[in-house]
Amino acid sequence: MAAGLFLGMLLLLSLALWRVFRLQRENLRKAQVIEGTQCGVLVTDATLPHHPIREVNGAFLALTGYAEYELIGQTCTILSGPDTDRASMETLGLGLQDGWACRVCVRHYRRDGTSFWNEVTLSPIKDRAGRLTEVIWIMRDVSHVRALEADRSGRLAPTLLCESVSEGVLVVTDGDVVYVNMAGLRILGASSDAHVVGQAFLGLIHQEFRERVREQLVRISSPDTECQWDTNVLRLDGGTVAVEMSITPIVWEGQESFLICFSDRVHVNRKGDDVAQGLQDLRRSESMTEMNSWAWDVAQGTELWSAEQYRILGYEPGSVPPTYDTFKNALHPEDRDRVLALFEETFTSDRPYDIDCRIIQPSGVVRFVRCRGVLMHGLPDQPIRMSGTLEDITDYKLMATLAEERVLQLKVVLDASSSGMALVSREGTISLANRKLEQMFGYVYGELVGRPVDSLFQVLDRARYAREFREVLSVSGDYLSRTGVELHSLRKDGSRFPTEIGLYPIVLSSGPSLLVSMVDITDRHQVEQTLRDDRMRLDLAVQVGQVGVFEYDHRADSVWWSPILRTIHGIGTEEQASLERYLQLVHPSDRDSIAVMVRSVKNPDEDRIFEVSYRIVRPDGAIRKIDLCYVTWFDQGDSAPQPCRTVGMLVDSTDRKPLTTVLPHLPTVESQQTIPRTVFHEFNNSLTAVLGFSELACSLIPMDNKAHRHILQVIAAGRNVRELAHTIRRALEPVGSHHESIPPSQPGSDPSPSQPEVPDVVGPCR
Repeated sequence: MAAGLFLGMLLLLSLALWRVFRLQRENLRKAQVIEGTQCGVLVTDATLPHHPIREVNGAFLALTGYAEYELIGQTCTILSGPDTDRASMETLGLGLQDGWACRVCVRHYRRDGTSFWNEVTLSPIKDRAGRLTEVIWIMRDVSHVRALEADRSGRLAPTLLCESVSEGVLVVTDGDVVYVNMAGLRILGASSDAHVVGQAFLGLIHQEFRERVREQLVRISSPDTECQWDTNVLRLDGGTVAVEMSITPIVWEGQESFLICFSDRVHVNRKGDDVAQGLQDLRRSESMTEMNSWAWDVAQGTELWSAEQYRILGYEPGSVPPTYDTFKNALHPEDRDRVLALFEETFTSDRPYDIDCRIIQPSGVVRFVRCRGVLMHGLPDQPIRMSGTLEDITDYKLMATLAEERVLQLKVVLDASSSGMALVSREGTISLANRKLEQMFGYVYGELVGRPVDSLFQVLDRARYAREFREVLSVSGDYLSRTGVELHSLRKDGSRFPTEIGLYPIVLSSGPSLLVSMVDITDRHQVEQTLRDDRMRLDLAVQVGQVGVFEYDHRADSVWWSPILRTIHGIGTEEQASLERYLQLVHPSDRDSIAVMVRSVKNPDEDRIFEVSYRIVRPDGAIRKIDLCYVTWFDQGDSAPQPCRTVGMLVDSTDRKPLTTVLPHLPTVESQQTIPRTVFHEFNNSLTAVLGFSELACSLIPMDNKAHRHILQVIAAGRNVRELAHTIRRALEPVGSHHESIPPSQPGSDPSPSQPEVPDVVGPCR
């Protein structure tokens, strides 16, 4: 048993070592391939945020001028600059985010600051579980191609070649075939382009004609030179076929190449009575190419359509003559002039055409099609054949239009938002950013695309953002949004400011992404700080002035007392606050005034601030004089308003100095009868009317009006006069007017100094 266990462990160890060696061999082979290619290649790690660069080859270093140590760990945004196209960067960002292959041509910058046109191709690599592990970036300097295309605007462009035409097409670069179309495969007897691509072009020519073809290739040295001759090519089955061949120099994928068009001479010499046979041959070719081909023999005036082209135009195969007029009549009226003008230009410019347009089928259905074709020449300046394809792209067009509309809608929504918005990939890279976010952080148009989003936050807050990011996009979570997260952000110039961010997960076909909203809350923090300062000043004023505060909730029948109020009334913190206990402490002689207070807080017509003075008897027997100011709020939503909350502030005025010490020159009045009490009542009523109507008028006058300020001054003066009147009245009261035990007044008796006086309720005071 031990021997079996040992053999099993040895077998597992051998398998592990074999996998390690195989992985090392594959990595070595991949590194050799990457290093040996002439294109700039870099590899980014898709398992880490922001896709850091993990590997570069020598061609990329030579292309950009950077050293390897300057690139490892950096992001590809190091190549971006002022004129880098934002749309191309967004395409790359979306490709990285969704794990799609894409190709863009974008202006990049070398280390010395010089710009160049860079053709970037993304090739995502995924593991067996479908997870993106790395991305291979293939880059080529195509600046010279742009220049050649500008100079040779009238020549053949590789991107405009038809993938399948009735003539054979080869593209030869450095003597090797790099492209062959389906018609060329048919003529050469090949079933796959793998049998032709990569082969030497002269190896396809019959041995007796190779020297002549080689001379023709050497003789063609300028882009304006074109020649045509008859020759024989070898089929893969060993046979030969006579063809008519023409060669034109072109630029194919950035390299000087030759476009070689060759036609089977049997098809070239076919007469008009062989149209039926030509249609059968075309259908056989169609079964191989699975394309919608057509051909037009200019010399004979005959035209051949594939069955699929008939169906695209809305006809049964062979039901109508395959003529140019039939095709013109099917074109949409709004596209007809544009398409026909391009067809006519093909005869004069010698360029292939590639155009999207609409057609109308006999049933009235509108379809989108792609028309592509090329003109072939026989003798110099004599067109002999035109061929091409017609492809129904309605579904693709609708999907592309829908996708463009969705992207446009997303951009419009993001730009219309008052908050900074960014679409962030799972790796944390920004793929879209609105203008508000760029302005908030001080970046110009397009600079944020491709940057890691955590670079917008202070270093100390990046770990918190990463934690929130992981929680929102947690695999086991429900992708719930997260709002109200406050972080400190960094502008481009390095200045800091507080932001509130929201994280909103978006589930895409490639997995979840994140929409991040950011709001500058600097003003909010300033307002909150101002409120805190005001509250601190208020608390300090209450503490210094020894102001007691109470609050009574009428609905919940609950009372709250401040610590200073408990101190004034001599109540400990262990005793529960209640309205009954509060009323018990009122002096028996002053409970009538408290009864007036209780009635006022239940009357919605008395929704104002009141002032009242009364005495209390502490639990230790001490008598204190209290000045109270209170207000009650009512619920105005009901038909019968009910009191909601009463809040009051009171002070202990027992030790307040008499008025004679404050106003020593005030004439002495011997008795209260010198100024009758009715005079004070009349004065109080008149002053109340003045203040009440003044406040009513003040609420009706706009604040920016000069009269509003005058009314405020009248109100302030009235309040000062009212306080002065109360002070004079209290000063004129006899010292013995308040006794600890005063019998209640008899109804109908005249008021006298010996009778208790119920303090007036003076108001309104706002």
